[in-house]
Amino acid sequence: MDLQDVANEIKAALHRQNSNPTRFARENGFSVNSIRYIFEGRSPSAKRLQEICKALGLEFYVGIPRMVGGTQLNMNQIATQLDRLASEARRMADSAPAPAAAPVETSGLYASAPRYEVLAAAGAGAEVEDEVVTGHLGFNRKWLRDQRLSEDKLAVIEVHGDSMEPTLHDQDIVLLDLQTSILRDGRIYTLRRDNELLVKRLRRQGENWLIVSDNLLYPVEPLDESVTVLGRVVWLGRTLRDSV
Repeated sequence: MDLQDVANEIKAALHRQNSNPTRFARENGFSVNSIRYIFEGRSPSAKRLQEICKALGLEFYVGIPRMVGGTQLNMNQIATQLDRLASEARRMADSAPAPAAAPVETSGLYASAPRYEVLAAAGAGAEVEDEVVTGHLGFNRKWLRDQRLSEDKLAVIEVHGDSMEPTLHDQDIVLLDLQTSILRDGRIYTLRRDNELLVKRLRRQGENWLIVSDNLLYPVEPLDESVTVLGRVVWLGRTLRDSV
């Protein structure tokens, strides 16, 4: 059955009900255009056609041609009908709105480390005036556990200077582990000397510790009582900048 046959069946059903497209549309909540478009040869959606047929008492059937009496089905007709059904199914699938993606709950996945407005000098030393928190940086809790870091013992600061190049660059940001009861040879730490903040590598020499810069242009200094170890550098972040 083609679209013209459908239109003829709808006209016949309206005639049997002693109705017309305008009255039928009004009484059943349809737009009059939904009927008129069918009469003009425009293809309605399968959903709309099903609703119209139901209101008119017509059977809405989509499938391979039914056998009438003992006649045999024409395989070419079956293939044509299947192609038409597949095309209609694709059209309906394309026009259907995509399902909304379920929101992913991430609030429990990350811990916030405070970022302080201080500079740890990779050089001669940067003065510490106010330790003001300017924001927070999120770190995955599983990663923190794997590194044996405590969420309430973290801090983020910025590196200033070139004494730790090529390991740390000017304006790098670093995450500090503030649990520093045990020093580790060769690790990088943030140190406080008087009112200066430094970021340096500590090296053990016998019973003593040395403050070492990765940049060999800077001298080695002893770690003495005037220096306080604040935290160990465990992560760095860097913004890539254009070459001059």
